[in-house]
Amino acid sequence: MPKDGMHEINSFQEEFKDNIWSTLSKDVANTMAGCVVSLASFNGKAKCFACTGLIIDCNPVRILTSASLVQISGDGNRIDDNLQIEVYLNNTEQVTGTLRHYDLCYNVAVVEIIGSCCSTTVGLMRHISFTPNIEVLAVGRLIEHRKLMASRGVLIDRKGKLACEELRISTCKITKAGIGGPLIDARGNLIGMNFFHDEETPYLPREKIQELVRRFSEERVNDGWPEPRHRYYIPSWYPVPFGLFPDNVYDDFVEGGSSRGAWRVW
Repeated sequence: MPKDGMHEINSFQEEFKDNIWSTLSKDVANTMAGCVVSLASFNGKAKCFACTGLIIDCNPVRILTSASLVQISGDGNRIDDNLQIEVYLNNTEQVTGTLRHYDLCYNVAVVEIIGSCCSTTVGLMRHISFTPNIEVLAVGRLIEHRKLMASRGVLIDRKGKLACEELRISTCKITKAGIGGPLIDARGNLIGMNFFHDEETPYLPREKIQELVRRFSEERVNDGWPEPRHRYYIPSWYPVPFGLFPDNVYDDFVEGGSSRGAWRVW
């Protein structure tokens, strides 16, 4: 529950429709329970966004999640550095997090819990190959009661009809609460980070996450925000997965009765 009378602007706390968490193996369930958290951002006492995150470092605790958590509402090109980030851990503990790194091109953020440590993290940096059609699990966590959720599916050997060509898809069915959560194989190995879409579940693959985390590790923290300036062409007819891009990720320009896409920095 929010602290000090905080309330929600938007709700991102819907449980997975087919939650099969209770069927997971003990080893996988214990590992995910220890490293999957829920997060929320607040503007004053109003909750702006909530999602799932994955602990990738233990000392200090660093959490991989979606940058949608900290974007300015209605302007996905910028980070709102006035937001307060709350992290809801495996137990009943609720702590304040600090945005340490982000990349708006891939909508990835890393939140740090200053002065903290933990005992469970996901193995991220070693190379693992995954083949199409293997069984996979999408994992998410609700703030309320710290409830864990899982959805079973398979990897699909094709790209989705999405603006970012590096995204892949699985048949797992999640809700918006699962944005930023891990996609894993049956042994608990990280395959990617999930986003939300009504028709399919896109995910950012492990290799791209590894690349981003390596870059984040090389960055020196300074007083200003990093300013990504990557540009992509996003046709206006592309379906956009929720949690990957902000609502205004593309513009429709209507000229002479026809529409076209627009170059955007995101």
